[in-house]
Amino acid sequence: MMYRRVSIACLMLTLCTVWFAAPLRAESGATATVKSVLDRAMEIQTRTDLQGSEHRKERSQMIRKLIGDNFASSEMARESLQDQWEKLSGKQREQYTALFIGLFEDSYTRRVLDFLKKETVEYPGESAEGKHTKVQTVIMRTNEHIPVDYMLEQKGQKWLIRDVIIDGVSAVETYRISFGQFIRNNSFEALLQRMRIQKKAGEDTRS
Repeated sequence: MMYRRVSIACLMLTLCTVWFAAPLRAESGATATVKSVLDRAMEIQTRTDLQGSEHRKERSQMIRKLIGDNFASSEMARESLQDQWEKLSGKQREQYTALFIGLFEDSYTRRVLDFLKKETVEYPGESAEGKHTKVQTVIMRTNEHIPVDYMLEQKGQKWLIRDVIIDGVSAVETYRISFGQFIRNNSFEALLQRMRIQKKAGEDTRS
C-alpha cells in the first residue's frame, strides 16, 4: 500500500512538473529573442538619465546597436531585391548590402525613437513559416491595438529577426516593391546613387 501511494505521488509530481513546465517550453528562443529586444528598446527609451532631446543621439546609438546585433540585415538586403539580386556582380552586391543596412538601421532607429515608449506587449504565439518562425505580438494601447509580427531565423545558437510586419505590412516586401519599381523606371546604379544621397542625409542628421 505504501509503495502504491509513493508511486501515485511520484506520478502526480511528474504530471505537475510537465504541466507547469509546458509554458516555459512553449516560449522558444524566437519568442524570447523578440521579448529581449523589445524590453531592451523600451528600457533605453524610458531610462531617466536618457530623457529629453539632448540625449536623443545617445539613445539613437544604443538602439542602432540593438538593431545591428539582432537583425539579419544582410539577408534582408538580398530579399529586398529578389530576382534582381542574381543579376548583380559581387561588387554591386557588397555596395547595395552596405547601403541597405545603413538605411534600414537609420529608418528603424527613428521609428523606435519616435513611437516606442513603455508599452504593454502581448505575445499571442508563434508559428513555423517554412524555415522561419513568426512571432506574433500586439502593442496594447488605450485606444488601439497594433499587431506586429516578427519573422526570425536561427543561425547556430542565435535567433535573428529578418522581417517586421506591422499591421499586415511587411518591411522587406515594402522595400522590394519600391526598389523594384525604381529599378524598372531608372536603373540599379541610379538606385545606388539615390541610396548614397539618403545615407549622407541620415549621417548629417545624426551628427
